[in-house]
Amino acid sequence: MVYSPRTVNYKLDDKKIKAAKPKNKPYPMTDGGGLFLEVLVSGSKVWRYAYMVEGKRGKVTIGTYPAIGIKAARDAHEAFMSELANGSDPARKKQIAKDEREKQAAQDSTFETFARVWFAEKLAHATARTKKQNLAWMVNDVFPAIGAIRLGDVHASDVLKLLESMRNTPTKANNIRAIIERVYQYAAQKLLVTYNPATPMQGLIDKPPANHYMPLAPAEVRGFLEAVRTCGAHLGTRLAVEFLMLTAVRKDNVCKARWEHFDFAAKTWTIPGRTVGGNGFMKMPQPHTVYLSRQALELLERARQLSGASEWVFSSVHKSTLPMADVAINHLFARLRATGDITEVFKPHGLRSTASTMMNEHGIAPDVVEAILAHKERNTTRGSYNHATYTKAVTEALQWYADHLDKLVKGADVIQFKAA
Repeated sequence: MVYSPRTVNYKLDDKKIKAAKPKNKPYPMTDGGGLFLEVLVSGSKVWRYAYMVEGKRGKVTIGTYPAIGIKAARDAHEAFMSELANGSDPARKKQIAKDEREKQAAQDSTFETFARVWFAEKLAHATARTKKQNLAWMVNDVFPAIGAIRLGDVHASDVLKLLESMRNTPTKANNIRAIIERVYQYAAQKLLVTYNPATPMQGLIDKPPANHYMPLAPAEVRGFLEAVRTCGAHLGTRLAVEFLMLTAVRKDNVCKARWEHFDFAAKTWTIPGRTVGGNGFMKMPQPHTVYLSRQALELLERARQLSGASEWVFSSVHKSTLPMADVAINHLFARLRATGDITEVFKPHGLRSTASTMMNEHGIAPDVVEAILAHKERNTTRGSYNHATYTKAVTEALQWYADHLDKLVKGADVIQFKAA
C-alpha cells in the first residue's frame, strides 16, 4: 500500500513554524499522521515521525527545519509510512543504513586509523606506562610497516615481514604481534573484519626463557652488605639499596618513596597504587602496605637526616626536589660488579628473590611471602575471594628477615622462622 499526500491532513505551514518560540523544555508541533516538528530548548526545530510497530512505539528523525522544508519533510514522511505499511521499521532501517555506512568507512580506513581507535577505546584504563610503551611500538615499528595499508587488506605476509625484521628482539616482536592480534580482535567485534593476520604468526619467533632473578646465597649476604656500605656511591643511594633489601619491594617503590606515605607510629609504609602521572608504583593497581622492621625504621632515621626538607625519602643527588632515579641504584650495582663484589647476573630485583627464597626456605607460609612481595593472585577465582592481608604474619616475617640478615652479617648460624 502506497500513501499519497491526501491520506494525511497536514496542519503546519511556514508562518506557524517560524512563530514557534523555544520553551524551558522541548515540545512538539503536530503536523499529522505521526509527523511532528520538535522545538528544542536551543531554538532548533527538528522533524520527527512517531509510529507504532508490532505494538511498540517507534520514532525516526527526518532532519532539521528549515534545511528540511515542509514539502521535503512530508515526502520523507510518506516514504516512511509506505515502508511501515510494507512491514519495515523506518527507524531500524535508517539505523542499519547508518551502521553500514560507518562500517564501510571503517573498513576503508587504514590500519593506523583503526589501531588508534583501539588504543583510545581499549587501553583507556591501562597504566600510563603501558600506554606509552604500546604507542611507542606502534609509532616506531608497526605504523611505518603496515600503518598505511587498508585495515581489511593487511595480510599475514605483512605481519610476517615485520616480525622477521625483529628476530634480534624476540620479546618485543612477540609483544607487537600480540598487539596487532588484539587490534584485529577488536575490529572483528565491531564486525569490520573476519580475518586476523597476526594469529597465524603466533609462535613464529621463540620467546626467550623467563628471566628468573638470581638471589643471594646466605654466605653472600655479608659480603654484599659490606660492599654496599663501603663502596664510593652516594650515601643516599647506599641507604636506598639497604632499604630495598629490608622491605623486599620493587626498586621504583624505593626511589619514589615520599615521607607523607609513612606512619611511624603504626610502623607502616603505604605505597600508592598506579598514578595518572605515569610512574605507577606498583604492577598491582591497589595500594600496598609495608610493615617496617626495627632495622628499616632505624635506616629511615638516617635517611631523614640526609634528605632534609625534601618530600622524597631518597632524593636525587643533583636536586632534592626530585626523587632518586632508578639508574642511581643500577650504577651502584655496576660499581659492585666492576670490583667483583657481585656477579654479572645479579640485579637489584634479585634482592626480592633473596627475600622470597630465604623466607620460603625457613618455613614462612607462601601466601605470606606473596603478600610481602605484593604479587597478584594468579588464580583469578581465588584472587576474587581471597582478600587477606596477613598483617600479623607479614609483620613477623619482615622482622624475622631483618634479624636473619643481621645474623648472616655477623656470621651466626641460620635461625628458623617461628611465628608467634
